[in-house]
Amino acid sequence: MQAVLLGYGTVGKGVEKLVNTVDGLDMKAVFVLPEFEDLPYFSNDGEGLVTDPDVDVVFECLSGTEPSNTLIRKALQAGKHVITSNKATVAPNLEDYVKLAEENGGSIQIEASVAGGIPFLDAVLKLQKLEDLNGFEGIFNGTSNYILDQMQKEGQDLSTALRDAQAMGYAEADPTNDVEGMDVWYKTVITNMLAYNTKNDGLRKPLGISKLTPEDIALARGENKVIRHISRSVQKDGRYASVIAPAFLDRDDYLANVPSNYNAQLIYADSFDKIGLFGQGAGQMATAQAMLANALDTMEGTERPIRLDRNLKQDDSLIQETWLVRSEADLSSITTARVKEGSYWLIGPAGADVIDRIQELDPQAMIALWR
Repeated sequence: MQAVLLGYGTVGKGVEKLVNTVDGLDMKAVFVLPEFEDLPYFSNDGEGLVTDPDVDVVFECLSGTEPSNTLIRKALQAGKHVITSNKATVAPNLEDYVKLAEENGGSIQIEASVAGGIPFLDAVLKLQKLEDLNGFEGIFNGTSNYILDQMQKEGQDLSTALRDAQAMGYAEADPTNDVEGMDVWYKTVITNMLAYNTKNDGLRKPLGISKLTPEDIALARGENKVIRHISRSVQKDGRYASVIAPAFLDRDDYLANVPSNYNAQLIYADSFDKIGLFGQGAGQMATAQAMLANALDTMEGTERPIRLDRNLKQDDSLIQETWLVRSEADLSSITTARVKEGSYWLIGPAGADVIDRIQELDPQAMIALWR
């Protein structure tokens, strides 16, 4: 099979390395920006590459949503097998990509867009074939996990831990998507669709880690808890709900023991209760390995199809949790609110929509799950 690569950054270079180890898969050309062009192997004619009749597989590793979205659509319209790691492009466009693949005889594979080198989406697609999944939860961002780990183990404040993460290459120069939870938001949107076979009904805004302070770290330590940033999703009776937030977890909790920049997930269903996965959620070779695993599936005809033939609706009441809030505001008007100590409140059990009520009373409140 002939392949082309879109993007020659960290992940793209990893894909190139691994393609060269696979018999029967040849890299024909790489799309780069004009200033990096070095014909004929490197080209800035993205549309020409993805519509080339001799090309079978398109690896997409670009950053941002354009030109990635346009080139993915062109490739699928031309009947290509598209393998992408681009969560920001996949999350809002997956329904269209699946439809284009079905109409034109190609495929869309997205393992590397969520959890990097962990075969999480592969597990989701396999397990939901037999029964409805009850949900999933996990740590999906290595940068925020590293920062929280350093804050709790080394006593660093968030800004210092962030600088360390940037120096080690875990965090971007602009870390907003990581610390504010947008990276996890994209991944949760994608996983909801695959796990529940549903079209995208949106997702509430994430709660990031930027409001956490040494005061919160001290509270967690005193209560024998560990803070992690998690995504939690549940499905029941044709509805689903998701929340992305910091979580104060008991020390023996599976997710509390995920160190440094690692990721981990749990998948829930009636037949097996829960299954856990652990590993590197990003990085050059881990992510490239996930993309090549998809390519091997294409070569062997063993791709897991993505079906989005349901229309589940969000229902925040499905997420019944106790919430820890640090706020100087008076939250007593929230029915289940009670003072924990000082400026801390415990609220719940309550649905995820209680977040809206808290933020109406105090837009700067630190809000977390208390488990």
